[in-house]
Amino acid sequence: MNLNDENLNAPCIVCHEVSSTRILLGESLADASDFRDPSSLGTHFRFELATCQNCGHNSIQTNNPCLLPTRKYKFIKYGEPIEHYPLVKKLLESLNINFSNTSIHAFSYKDFQLANFLGDQLNIADVNLVDWLGCSDDWLPVASDKSVFIEPKPLKEFFAEINNSSMVHRIVIVTRFFDHVASQDLLRKMIRIASPTVHLVFDLNDYERLSTQNTLEFIWNERRNFFHRIHLEHIISRENLGFSMFTFESQEVSPTLSGVITNRIPAAVVNSERAPSLSAFQDFGNELSVLRQRWKKELTFGHKLAIIGASHKGISLAQFVLDSKARFSLHDDKEALKGRTPPVIPPLGHHSISGFDFSQYSHAAMTTTRANAQKIMPKLQDSGFTGKFLNFDCRLFN
Repeated sequence: MNLNDENLNAPCIVCHEVSSTRILLGESLADASDFRDPSSLGTHFRFELATCQNCGHNSIQTNNPCLLPTRKYKFIKYGEPIEHYPLVKKLLESLNINFSNTSIHAFSYKDFQLANFLGDQLNIADVNLVDWLGCSDDWLPVASDKSVFIEPKPLKEFFAEINNSSMVHRIVIVTRFFDHVASQDLLRKMIRIASPTVHLVFDLNDYERLSTQNTLEFIWNERRNFFHRIHLEHIISRENLGFSMFTFESQEVSPTLSGVITNRIPAAVVNSERAPSLSAFQDFGNELSVLRQRWKKELTFGHKLAIIGASHKGISLAQFVLDSKARFSLHDDKEALKGRTPPVIPPLGHHSISGFDFSQYSHAAMTTTRANAQKIMPKLQDSGFTGKFLNFDCRLFN
């Protein structure tokens, strides 16, 4: 078994069991953010959606050796929710630490805004803004002279930055890390830096609440873990660490699970030996099978689908859901994507939204944000589109 095969058959990141039900996402897929120059060759891997038969955790497993899949190219950046920042500040204030003797350490560009907010609100002058996350090529396993795989260089340098701080307390921000991490060892190393003087601030999509919204639009192949709160609690408590979490929801962003891991908080009373009960969780693989059939029935002979929003959700719809016979095109007006080749080749091409003739299209999948969709839909109608507006889940968009 080679390294790639080991990644594909990795044990559950929550309970460490290896028994799971699986559904194939694709035999030859590129990372969702791999919009590349037309002259360069993309790398493709096998992806599977796995549901642990022991604890119910849903994850994406792949023979891609990358330990922390993230954006492939630095010209693609995405915003993060900000409305919960005051709640993070309140959590940190409850720790009763001396903020004048505290430093802040951001793990990626996604953390910079929160880091600056906390520095301003808590009067912390020592704010370190380095994008240690980088791109996915930075997180490939590195072999030593003895052919032993060691932790990636960015992680070592990030930990060195934290350890070399002259401040007594260090606030470490790891936005969306838990969603993306593909290695048990990497996850444990990050969590274990929490201590009485190191306070790990995290947030991730709250998949427990997302799964109740009757959608699978959050599944794309850079994400590896679809954590419910109890799964994350199980992992943290297994390390005998304290934590405090809260869920934030709004109409503008996905439900967010955020919190602080630190030994300044007493360890929660969670049974660290027993994994969560399987019966409490949904099998996303079964739901994906149903969704695939729904789209197959909707797009019959002669139908043409325009996928509006070429990044993330749009790519996931094309790669994971649509039948191989579906006739579709990708559309996005982002300047950064112009002249780039998407990670999937649409039969009807990759085009801008503005100025395109949609009059011959029967369906449009609105896989962008609701606010953007409301601005874009009139453009389609002005070009002659009279078909159905659908969401990711093949339901009428409203």
